[in-house]
Amino acid sequence: MSEKLPELIDPVYCAQHHKAYVGQVKQARFPRLADQLVQADDWVEVAIKFYPCPGVKAYGFDLRVKTCLRLQCQRSLQPFGFPVDVALSGAFVESMALAESLPEEMAVFELPEDKVALNALVEDELLLQIPLSPVDTSASLPDYEPAVPEWGASESDVHDEKSDNPFQALQGLKSQND
Repeated sequence: MSEKLPELIDPVYCAQHHKAYVGQVKQARFPRLADQLVQADDWVEVAIKFYPCPGVKAYGFDLRVKTCLRLQCQRSLQPFGFPVDVALSGAFVESMALAESLPEEMAVFELPEDKVALNALVEDELLLQIPLSPVDTSASLPDYEPAVPEWGASESDVHDEKSDNPFQALQGLKSQND
């Protein structure tokens, strides 16, 4: 098991040799993720192990990603911590026709001709964890108070409930300013 995460991996070689990697990466190293965060200072803990899939020409992996994403709450517009702890089982296949023989819960990736960027795989999984509209469940809105017009009229002067004519309230404001 390696303590350092490689930039590029060969899934076939890693699966054939039962390679496993564990390490940490700063969130700032994931540019697409950093664009979605208020702060990208935390560490992302990554653990991945590879194995050959028995009976199928596929190269499996188990990925675990753990971090805390600093998102902006859409209710209060304040930053908040959104913990992420996700596990993914997947397989690289030479053709998508082989995907039918894999279990449904496995994510399937077509095996590229070159090596795979491990950071891209981790970043994709983190991006999928971000809610469409992040909300801090402990956040609350400040009490809403309607604005009073700047010229000093009170709310009762503006909204005269006795009158059915909306222009009568405007007439009252005009007479106050004269």
